[in-house]
Amino acid sequence: MKTRNLITALFLLLASMTFAQDTYLWPIPGKQVGDDILCRPQDYIGVGDAQNQPELNFGDIIIGAPLGTPVLCPVDGKINHALLGYRNSWSCSLICFAQQTGNYEQDSLLFLEWDNMTQEKIHNTSLSVGIQMSDGRTLYIDGIRPIRLFKTGEIIHRGDTLGTVGYLYKKIKQPCISISISKNSQAEDPMTPFGLKTTFIPPKANNKTQLTYDEAQSDIDGMMAALEDAFPGLYDYTPKEEFDTYIKNKMAAIDKTISRSDFEVLVFKLLGKIHDSHTAIISASKVTGGSGLPCSVCLGWFNDTLQVWRTVPRYKDYLGKPVVSVNGIPADSLKNMLLEYAAFSDGYVKSYGDYVLLYGVDTYYCRQIGNNANLLVAFADGETKRFEQMTRKDPNRQPQWMEYQYRHYHVDEEGNEEKHFEFENLSESVAYLALHTFELDDLEQKQLMEFFAHLVADSVSNLILDLRFNPGGPAASVEGVYASLAQKPFCTSLRKIVNKKNGYACFVSCPVDDDEDSPYADYKPLPNGEGFVLDEPEWRDPDSLVNYKGRLYLLTNESSFSASTCFAGWVKKQNRGVIVGRETGSAYHQMKARNFTQYQLPNSSITIQIPLVKDVFDTIVNERFPYGRGVLPDYPVNFTPEELSYAHGDSILNYTLQLIRDGKYIYYVEPEQETSSVEEDARPFRWWWVTLGVAALAGIIVLVGKKSLSLSLRKDKEDQQ
Repeated sequence: MKTRNLITALFLLLASMTFAQDTYLWPIPGKQVGDDILCRPQDYIGVGDAQNQPELNFGDIIIGAPLGTPVLCPVDGKINHALLGYRNSWSCSLICFAQQTGNYEQDSLLFLEWDNMTQEKIHNTSLSVGIQMSDGRTLYIDGIRPIRLFKTGEIIHRGDTLGTVGYLYKKIKQPCISISISKNSQAEDPMTPFGLKTTFIPPKANNKTQLTYDEAQSDIDGMMAALEDAFPGLYDYTPKEEFDTYIKNKMAAIDKTISRSDFEVLVFKLLGKIHDSHTAIISASKVTGGSGLPCSVCLGWFNDTLQVWRTVPRYKDYLGKPVVSVNGIPADSLKNMLLEYAAFSDGYVKSYGDYVLLYGVDTYYCRQIGNNANLLVAFADGETKRFEQMTRKDPNRQPQWMEYQYRHYHVDEEGNEEKHFEFENLSESVAYLALHTFELDDLEQKQLMEFFAHLVADSVSNLILDLRFNPGGPAASVEGVYASLAQKPFCTSLRKIVNKKNGYACFVSCPVDDDEDSPYADYKPLPNGEGFVLDEPEWRDPDSLVNYKGRLYLLTNESSFSASTCFAGWVKKQNRGVIVGRETGSAYHQMKARNFTQYQLPNSSITIQIPLVKDVFDTIVNERFPYGRGVLPDYPVNFTPEELSYAHGDSILNYTLQLIRDGKYIYYVEPEQETSSVEEDARPFRWWWVTLGVAALAGIIVLVGKKSLSLSLRKDKEDQQ
């Protein structure tokens, strides 16, 4: 009996130890788990406050503690977020800055200096720390007063002191912190990991499979209203009349109902008409869905010719054969159908559309338009052949293009990015740096600076910087990298434009009380009355500590988006290096990539992301920088089957190495005066000067005319006398 009791006691002890390790550490030292909770998920904040509407706390634990109490880290992890901010409403922080100092009072003074914030805002300004855990979840703690500077990417341990308790939100009058958890941008239960009985309710899934015509029309009307309300330059590339006609025709094709997946495809196409890659569906997408194996051949366009460019082995004799129609659809008509799916093509960028045309028959025609992987193909030589769906016994289609498409995607077994960059010395005079993203934490940026310092110390004369498939990242990161290469100051933003200072109708969850609360308080009205502009160019100096001065060969392609396009634009504008490859995926002159809101379509529950700020980077339009296009390469490399198959390795890199061997570099000579084509609505006072000049000139003409007439009349009078 004693032995059994001993075994039971040991089992309970081990179980309690395991449970203690699995549960999170309560962040307030000396307190039991669950002590001093002020608000749980599904409670309301501000109840009993006659001056304010109560707000639902959806997914946070709010814990009270005396001001200055230490805040302990509940888990092991990595810092991926450290921002000082002020909540304008419980669900939205309108003012956020990267942590600048390790002293809370100095941080508050910086906020006061930068934003003219009220004392209430300073009082409720606090640090938010995000800790990414090994299971992919991120734990956020808000309401902290910092005691040190955090670096994103640094390792943090359970029990480490993060800071002290401060004030969290204007409707909560006592000092407190909040804890929330998310994974893949979806809120998760913050209570169970602490061993607490949970009150968290996961977001309800929309199980609708069909929408009525009226529901679909209501969602489209709401989406367009939100875009017109918040998105600056909605009709920059597609006129409103063309947009309205497109919507009318698409809605006319709906009988009484439409499946939710087909409706999502419709929304995807509508967003594509905007030609802005930062406006996107961010809910779980079914656009590229579909089941089953693909067709036994793959068709794509090369140099405006549709051809077979991959097949299973039994059809290898068809490789390269030109195609005139697919399932009775002429090649040109099929091309127009597929280009509707080029939603990530900015402005008038052509390269991404070309990319879509390579794989669009497989991905979009077979899965969305034709709903069938069997293709009846008519060839230019008169032959017609039906190609059936692949079977599971078939080997992969040849040539493969996995090397091409995934060369720059380094992910672990769970799909998380493993390497953000890699570099190697190709020879004594040539270094290669593949930068897969500008989402770099502080430690990674430090490693990059060390790499550039080695290039300088070793006198490496040529750097190949590869931004192919780089989706972009934060402005501070991309500017910091370019500053290590720039040889003169560069303009990071010429002006910024918004539709409104406040009162956004789509800001239901994030109201702006007045102009002082608005992050756009300093913006001035545009002369046409269609928005507001901050006409204050922003400049960045070259890095004075680490600065590489050798030759720069920049590799870009259709998937060099956002910040990668900005980077390529600076290189080309300043003649800092040459661009090799293909046109970047984002437009050069302007971009909508700052300050985002979300709008959920009520019937389909599709959520779209809407940028609120148009950044204008340049107004000079000429042959090198045509309006609406991405950054064009100095040495272009068009798509070829050989490149995609990786038959001879990396075609663009090999071509670049040949350029270096041949001594080919910058050949462009800056003209004395560039052609200018400026967005006039972006400069609020330009027309005033023109008007004043014209008026002055007209006045001079009138005065001269009057004087001439007076002299003429006097002469006539004298002649008569």
